[in-house]
This record gives sequence, C-alpha cells and structure tokens, in this order.
Amino acid sequence: MKRILFLLSLIFVVALAACSGGDNKENTAKDETPETVKYTTDDGEEVDIPKEPKRIVVMGSGYFGNLKQLDANIVGVHNLVQDSEILSKEVGDIELIEEGNIEQVLNLDPDLIITYNTDENIHELKEVAPTIGFDYAKWNYLDVHKELGKIVGKEDEANKWVADFEAKLAEDKKTVQDKLGTDTSVSVAEGFSKDIYVYGTNWGRGTEIIYQGLEMKVPETIEKDVVESGWKKISAEEVAKYSGDFIFLGDGDPTTNNAIESTSVWKNLDAVKNDRVVEFDSSTFWFNDPLSLEYQLEFIVEQLTK
Repeated sequence: MKRILFLLSLIFVVALAACSGGDNKENTAKDETPETVKYTTDDGEEVDIPKEPKRIVVMGSGYFGNLKQLDANIVGVHNLVQDSEILSKEVGDIELIEEGNIEQVLNLDPDLIITYNTDENIHELKEVAPTIGFDYAKWNYLDVHKELGKIVGKEDEANKWVADFEAKLAEDKKTVQDKLGTDTSVSVAEGFSKDIYVYGTNWGRGTEIIYQGLEMKVPETIEKDVVESGWKKISAEEVAKYSGDFIFLGDGDPTTNNAIESTSVWKNLDAVKNDRVVEFDSSTFWFNDPLSLEYQLEFIVEQLTK
C-alpha cells in the first residue's frame, strides 16, 4: 500500500512539473513576442510597429543618416546612399538594396521598413513588414529627426542632437552675418541633362542650412515661385531671374553646368563677376540627415566667409 501511495505521489509531482514547464514555455514564448505600438503615417494609415525595432530596412535613403546617427538597428538600405561621400562611409556591413528588389528586402527579415510615401513599391513592402512611408515635403529637416527618434525608441538622443545642432547654427549664423551682413541673398541650383533646377528652403542641397539655419536672404523670385513647391525647372535664359548675391551650384550633370557657364547670361551675373559661385557635390548635398548636415554646414560657412 505504501509503495502504491509513493508511486501515485511521484506521478503527481512529475505531472505538476510538466505542467509548470509548459507554462514556462508559454510564458517564454509570450516574452519573446515583440511589443508593438500604434503609429499613424503621414497618409493617415495606422500601423503596428515594434516598440524597439531590431531589423530596420531603410528604402527611403534620405533617412539613413538619421537612423545611423541614432545608432538604430539597420540591416539594409537603398543603394543610393553609396553615392554620398559622407553616407557611403557609414554603410559598413549593412546590405545595399537595389531599387524595387522586394526579394532582397524579404531575405533580410525586417521588422520595420522606412521609406517615402511616394515609393512605387510601398504596397509590396507592406506585405513584407510594417512599413512607414514619410511624406518628404511635409517634414522640417530637424522635426523628422525627432520623429525618427521616437519611432526607434531614441527620442532623447534625437532631441539632444537637434539642440546641439541648433546651437552650432546660431554661432555660425553670427559668424556669417558679421562677414556679410543680414541682406545677402543666396540661390541654390543644379543642372541635369538639358534642364536647370532651382530649389526652395527645405529640399536638400544645403537649402535647410542656408535659408533656415543661417537665415540667408531668399531671392524674391524663389520665394514667390519655388518655396511652396520645393523646386522649379528653369531655362538657361532665366538663371539671372533666380540668382542671388551668391549661387550654390550643384554638379548634378557636369556637362550641363559647363554649358550654363559658357553662356553670356551666366557670365554677366553679379555672383559670377564677384567670384561668389560655390560649386558643390550634388550626391553628397542631396541629403539633409545629421551626418550630411554637419559636413554641409562646415563647407557652407567656409565658402561664405572666406
């Protein structure tokens, strides 16, 4: 009888341990499930995203430098970043992704994808992982850094960088104004194929620093015709109409720029006559992320005050 009671007790203990082990496995599984939060995109779509994303794919190349500065967990990025002298140095072992290569994105097993809301492949990307499509024109270049900080759980770090950068801008603005005064105008232009483009105050190419940070004067025609849309295509004959005291000229297509510079209209510009044309590397200046901005600020201030 005692032997039977002992065996029954032993069976009960083993069964209890098994149930307990099953509960532990269930709890462990629950613990391993990533915590998610609701996020509303610029297009009004509500998306469940990881609270702390571990495998981010950045198909909106303009946001790579933001996330890199925040030390976010990036596993893949659009290969356009390799064109930038600054951002190409930050890629390391992050996989470069070709435009439209959804299979490549899928193989990276992302838990979050960040792109533009104009991305032609955004619907396919949403099938792979939670996807945030930013409206590029909607966001101020500093505010978007704060927003990305919130998304990846690094809001404090993002706010600190913005505060430090604003302080540096204030110092550099004083330096520039001491040299040039407060009424010096600047225009930013690029040439592509047969087209010439001028840019507003929030469209990369150093415009954020020149107009918003250093508060250089915006030519009236750019204020009227360009700022709202962000950019405008003009003819070679219209260059004078959109020129400031300084012209920052991107080498979007070097052959086009050479053609512009050979015209009589160009040669008669005050900026040209006064040696106030600053040429810049377009592919590095396209971006307005923290890493690119720090480089651009140093370059721009040096050119304006030399």
